[in-house]
Amino acid sequence: MTFSSNSWVYYKITIIVGIFLLYIPLERVVYGLVFGFLCVGGAYYIRVRPSIKVNRVIYVVGGACWTFLAVLFGGALIIWATGLPPPNAHFGGIIFLIAPWIIGAFIGDWIGKRRNYSLPLSLNNP
Repeated sequence: MTFSSNSWVYYKITIIVGIFLLYIPLERVVYGLVFGFLCVGGAYYIRVRPSIKVNRVIYVVGGACWTFLAVLFGGALIIWATGLPPPNAHFGGIIFLIAPWIIGAFIGDWIGKRRNYSLPLSLNNP
């Protein structure tokens, strides 16, 4: 079996894709491809065609997500390190699940205002 310059790459890719499709259901592969293409399209839009409105949404959502993750993992670490009981559903739900999103959105908007809503790697900053 002789291979030309790039055919061995295609051969290995075919083997990897074949093995991949044997162990993962086809619908999951299709959903993953659709999600991947949507993410790539969104990233292209954000990077090549930036606008103040889209950049503001990115700052607000980014601030909310980072604050939520910091409170979630920070709270879990504090509860684990000190041996405190986990928070109950009413009081803990407000503090650990709702408040970080709201506070983080304000923090993200504040950071965006200070940076004039320009993203670090955009090609054409508004």
